Amino acid sequence: MPLRLFEIHEQPWFPQFLRDQFVDGLQMILEVTNTYHPIAQLLRERLEDCGSDRVVDLCSGAGGPWPSLVRQFKMNGATPPEVFLTDKYPCTRKLHDGEFPAANRIHFLRYSIDATQVPGNLQGFRTLFSSFHHLNPDEARNLLQDSVNKRQAIGIFEAPARHTLTLLSLLLIPIAAWLFVPFRRPFRWSRLLWTYLVPVIPFVLFFDGLISCLRAYSLGELQEMTRGLASGGYRWEIGEQPGGLLPVRITYLFGWPHSVSAESGD
Repeated sequence: MPLRLFEIHEQPWFPQFLRDQFVDGLQMILEVTNTYHPIAQLLRERLEDCGSDRVVDLCSGAGGPWPSLVRQFKMNGATPPEVFLTDKYPCTRKLHDGEFPAANRIHFLRYSIDATQVPGNLQGFRTLFSSFHHLNPDEARNLLQDSVNKRQAIGIFEAPARHTLTLLSLLLIPIAAWLFVPFRRPFRWSRLLWTYLVPVIPFVLFFDGLISCLRAYSLGELQEMTRGLASGGYRWEIGEQPGGLLPVRITYLFGWPHSVSAESGD
């Protein structure tokens, strides 16, 4: 089983303004490396299989890969789903900036949403990107069981993994932060402060990235987890896909009802 260690940015004592800086830096790295670009087509196919045009993204941070995924959908002539970004600690700076106009079909919910206790009124195809490892095995199993109980389709995608190349690629994360922060828009002096003068953000990005890999679930562990669920009429698909520019593989888990669309609920 993966090690149950802690990540700095998810601790209650970690200041919100630094958490905002962290998730913004992580968002920048996802965009620069196109980490989740290779799973765009697979995700689009599963959304079509479920007849779903509405997504509830959990643990979204600063938006995760959905802004770039929406662009990929459009570039391929597909209509992107309407996406509702949620997080236990919503990124206050992103909310203030209003970077997700309604025309892009992306909405950032301003109130706290715990991925293990999704309100019943939030119906749609659930997605989690590089956040499932934050949950211990019981929490992770309960999250999956909740999707089954409410007949909601789910897609889980993890870049962190206990693979040698993935662990080595972590050495590039602080370098990427130092290289690209000056070009991040909108420009903020605070980014320079916490990246160069007091390099808290590069350190937390590297440290939490390492812990994320050590906490990540393997394919076998995900298969065992889904086997233990009461999931009659529910289909599971688990596998790996090569990542973007970094030498990583994306672990994915899909679950959806055989005959009920992602929008139906109890």
